[in-house]
Amino acid sequence: MSRFSVFSSALLLTSGLFAADSAMAQRISPMTAGNFGRICTRPAGASVCDAYISGLADAGALSKINDRNEGDPNAPAGFCVPADETSAAMRGKVITWLKAHKDVLQKPVGEGVFAALHDSYPCATPSKPAEQKK
Repeated sequence: MSRFSVFSSALLLTSGLFAADSAMAQRISPMTAGNFGRICTRPAGASVCDAYISGLADAGALSKINDRNEGDPNAPAGFCVPADETSAAMRGKVITWLKAHKDVLQKPVGEGVFAALHDSYPCATPSKPAEQKK
């Protein structure tokens, strides 16, 4: 095996390791949940707030669909927002939740909003079929 092919193979393996490592690191918004809550309580910030919450809710729903498509239909959903829920209602629940959980206000906005949606919109647990009587 030539030096070039050994070097090329090593470079290829190393770049694969770096790519796998960087794929695990995800971007998190630097905005805090507290700053987001302040924006959401102002009339001028309502549309921006609604867009962020809707985007996070969509991401949660699409993640569940992806899990199912990837062969894991039992992966739990983070939250289950009813299809007819309005953006204003979602915003109200997120604001109320943030006000009640001051310990989250310095954390990243996504973490706070996800937790608010999780607590405000729990998913129904599938009922277990009744055991067969003998």
